[in-house]
Amino acid sequence: MAYDIAGALAWRGEPDRAFEWLAKVVEFGDPGLSEISADIQWFSNLRDHRRWIPILESIGKAPEQLTAIEFDMSLPD
Repeated sequence: MAYDIAGALAWRGEPDRAFEWLAKVVEFGDPGLSEISADIQWFSNLRDHRRWIPILESIGKAPEQLTAIEFDMSLPD
C-alpha cells in the first residue's frame, strides 16, 4: 500500500510526504513501481520536482533509461 499512499500524497500536493513514501516504495520493492511511469494522474505534481528523476533513476525508469532500450520490431520471415 506504500505506493498508493505515495500517489495519494503526490496528488494532494504534499511532495515531501510523497517522497518519504516513495523512498519506502523503493526500499521494499513495492510492485506498484512497475506502473510509476504510467500513473501520470497521481504523480503529475511531482514531475517537476528535483527529487523525481533520481527516484526514477533508482528503479531504471528515468526517461533517458527508457529511451535507451532497443527494440527489434522486424517481423519473422
